[in-house]
Amino acid sequence: MTIQLEAGIFQRLLNVDANINAIIIGLITVGIITILTVLSYSFEGISRKHKKWYVDMVLGLIEAAALVLSMILVQHIFKAINAGSSTNWFYATTQMTLMLYALYTMQNHFIDAVNIVAPLYVFGHHLAHENTNYNIFFVAILIVLAITVIYIAFHKNTLQSTEWKYLALQMIYGGIWWILIWSIYKFSPVKTIYMMSGFIVYMWAIRYVSKWIRNSFNNYNNMSEKVNYDELTGIRNRANFDAISDQIFKVYSHEKDIPLTMAMFDIDRFKNFNDEYGHLAGDMVLHHVAEVFHHQLFKQTTRGQLFRYGGEEFVIVFRGLDTDDSVEIIRNIRNELINDPLYYNGNELNIRISFGVSQLAPADRNFKDFFKRVDHYLYESKKSGRNRITIEDETFPFETNM
Repeated sequence: MTIQLEAGIFQRLLNVDANINAIIIGLITVGIITILTVLSYSFEGISRKHKKWYVDMVLGLIEAAALVLSMILVQHIFKAINAGSSTNWFYATTQMTLMLYALYTMQNHFIDAVNIVAPLYVFGHHLAHENTNYNIFFVAILIVLAITVIYIAFHKNTLQSTEWKYLALQMIYGGIWWILIWSIYKFSPVKTIYMMSGFIVYMWAIRYVSKWIRNSFNNYNNMSEKVNYDELTGIRNRANFDAISDQIFKVYSHEKDIPLTMAMFDIDRFKNFNDEYGHLAGDMVLHHVAEVFHHQLFKQTTRGQLFRYGGEEFVIVFRGLDTDDSVEIIRNIRNELINDPLYYNGNELNIRISFGVSQLAPADRNFKDFFKRVDHYLYESKKSGRNRITIEDETFPFETNM
């Protein structure tokens, strides 16, 4: 009686340890899912910005590597808390959850390949030791898994928006994996159903957490765009400029060998566009100028940052570039603007701009001193006849060499 009682207590203690381990692994899995979600969300923005096939390929490889590293990490964690063994239904469920989550979330075919190749990595060594029937069975199941993965890869949006399809594909995906696992470890049918149910519940919990994470990122991104970006032109706004200006000054005022150049420009006779063609034409002019400068800045340098300061006024901050290098970029972009005219109702809108440019000087006590000088140079360009650029208090027409 005493032995049975002690055995019962011992069994309950084991269950407590198992539950604690499950909680630990669950929290770690949520952490990994969060990292993968942040990675996927960040890479989506980079992909939309660059729109290059080789960029997508590199990002896809990084995502696949992150998934593989996550799976290896989970394996080592399970071995650490299970006396060196990773043969555990919860371990298999966690790995399947990571792979299926990445398959649904990450938009690249390297993740698809990881899902298809994973059974070969996990169970491939059994092929050399099992009979021919097992090998045929393994290959057949692997083909079914590949078809399932390919289907999910090309129908992600539909599957995630339709609950019953999501559940059905989840059951098929998990079922294929558990058939492979059963063929090796020969679980009882009841235990297999139990493990399959656990996978479905676990995957649903992870899906809920991942949706919450993604919604949080979307809400933050929307709020950030409203606060920091101009609604009309899509570039950074006055509030963002004011927020970073003091920080920029603190950094570059102490970096004597690294230049900081600022340029301020506005659209000449902008009011005429509104008066002659209407405010819609004026909005189009602002958007066109911002788009050309933003696009060309990205093409020509990684050190220029464009802001809409207010009305028809814009500011460019060139980090690490002196006035000569900055002016060369400005001239190139200005020429692109002239060579890419804007048409409105069949009329070519004659857009010209004036600039003031200066480099941060040791005499500048704060960012306000620096900005006032650049603003004054812009005023000199306007006063001298417009369509001009003033560089360190010297004014030049754009058509002449500087």
